[in-house]
Amino acid sequence: MSSWLFRPAARFQGLPADGFGAFEIRDRDERRRAIVETFHPGLKLLGEDLVETLGPPPLHAHLPRLDWPKGYQPFCTWLALSRQAHGYQGHAQLNVGVHRDHVGLRLGWDASADSFGRFEFLCRHAHLGEAMAVLAEAERFAFRVYAAAPWPEGSRLVFTSPSDWRGAFDEVRRRGVWFELGFRLELPEALPQVTSPELGAEAARVFAALRPLHERIAGAVEGRE
Repeated sequence: MSSWLFRPAARFQGLPADGFGAFEIRDRDERRRAIVETFHPGLKLLGEDLVETLGPPPLHAHLPRLDWPKGYQPFCTWLALSRQAHGYQGHAQLNVGVHRDHVGLRLGWDASADSFGRFEFLCRHAHLGEAMAVLAEAERFAFRVYAAAPWPEGSRLVFTSPSDWRGAFDEVRRRGVWFELGFRLELPEALPQVTSPELGAEAARVFAALRPLHERIAGAVEGRE
């Protein structure tokens, strides 16, 4: 009998529809407090749901403090699922990114992480890039690269492609700070979806598709394969 029959009801009921104005607050400290108070309670529940849904091997759910490094200008927030209990920022992560103009469901990397270089090497020389492309085609995902930008934008989409993973790495070398493979829900068009339990269901679907790739990357980059 399917384990889905015994899975508890979802805790997450959607992001607050009136909360996205928090990203527009000019004062940095007030903006940080508003973002955390508005979005983190729901994202915490979403993390609990996804950790249960995705199952073993265990994942750890992380929410940011948005106050580091000193002087950081919060422009988004996120839920990160990682094999790491600590230091998730240095590794591939399954990430729900909440921005003023979109919500991203993606496998993402901070391009400044030390291990990102090994990830790129394995993609270019050990067929990991081809595996990502196969998944992207099957699930209609896209490769995206973001560059840093002044607040209120915070990050700027500078590359997107349904298949050109090599081009994505080339763009990271030019100016990228974040690399991702996944799905992007544009706002305000997708507001009814992201403010309902449908966002949790879509995150579970996307992350279930990305999970085998995430495990393969973790094993290869960290030397477990």
